[in-house]
Amino acid sequence: MSAYFIAAYDIHDPETYAKYNPGSMETIMTTLARHGGKLVCIGANADYLADQSRDAMVVLEFPTREAAFAWHDDPDYVPVRAHRLASTHNVVATVLEAPPAPA
Repeated sequence: MSAYFIAAYDIHDPETYAKYNPGSMETIMTTLARHGGKLVCIGANADYLADQSRDAMVVLEFPTREAAFAWHDDPDYVPVRAHRLASTHNVVATVLEAPPAPA
């Protein structure tokens, strides 16, 4: 069953964040592929419907919930993730499993 990693956050340290995006994009995409993940959408200044705007939002799709967590904890991604965590605040991040298809 597909699962989605969804994150929204504000960037408080653009210089450090640049080490994450765009600086580590090759590692991010390589580790995503390793776990069957793909980038669904990424953007800044999304249209929020509940007055909770953030500087950036990303949606990643994985084949399973376990694959999403395996990517998040991948030894090659963890040091890259540290740049994102150090440079952002007001973070909302979740893994959401898709419902089964109707019978």
